Amino acid sequence: MMKLQRSRDRRHVRSKTQELWMTFDRRNAADPFHGGFRALGLLNEVKMRPGTELQLQSDGNQESVTYVREGGLMIRHRPRGDEFLGPGSYERANSHQVMHTGAPERSHAQGAHIFVSSLTPQKQGEESSCERKHSPFSDRHGNLRLIASPNGCAASLRLQQDVRIYSSVLDRGHHLVHELSPGRGAWLHVVAGRLQIADQTLEAGDGASLDGEPAVSFTAQDSCEILLFDLA
Repeated sequence: MMKLQRSRDRRHVRSKTQELWMTFDRRNAADPFHGGFRALGLLNEVKMRPGTELQLQSDGNQESVTYVREGGLMIRHRPRGDEFLGPGSYERANSHQVMHTGAPERSHAQGAHIFVSSLTPQKQGEESSCERKHSPFSDRHGNLRLIASPNGCAASLRLQQDVRIYSSVLDRGHHLVHELSPGRGAWLHVVAGRLQIADQTLEAGDGASLDGEPAVSFTAQDSCEILLFDLA
């Protein structure tokens, strides 16, 4: 079974410093995905102006994965020092502390365009940790590149959850199939462009949940970029 979440149905918050689109709106009980989908509890798209900050609060019961699509971020973890993340960078963190991320002032042209996902943990009491990897567009072009996984295979981020996150950049007409093991589901999010899945067209900001399906199969109708979450 497939259910769609259209971009126009996302909660949109605009301020002087950033724009935020929430795929899952916890404040809207009428939203069928207000509680997320399986272990995926949050998937936010954020555009930040140069020199501004985004504060992410963790209570230690979530594991986050942040993807920098454009621009750059300065990640501030205490007691660790500042670290810069450029385009194509991914960070996994389960910090119990507040995490500040700020688009560096030198990124005057772009600021930062990021995607932040949050996963509900299956393990409790894990020590605070974070990890970063870089995957350029060329590595994700035409294939499903594994970005995060439980065992950190294929040079991916190591998750504490039974979740696998993939990223792909596709040319028009390119078709991909991702098989799902029995009992697993998937969330497909269109980062940019347009694709076809079954008899539906998804555009940038749209998402689709798949339950009880043997595979996720889709075709790029234009040049596009996607994030795919394979969930227990």
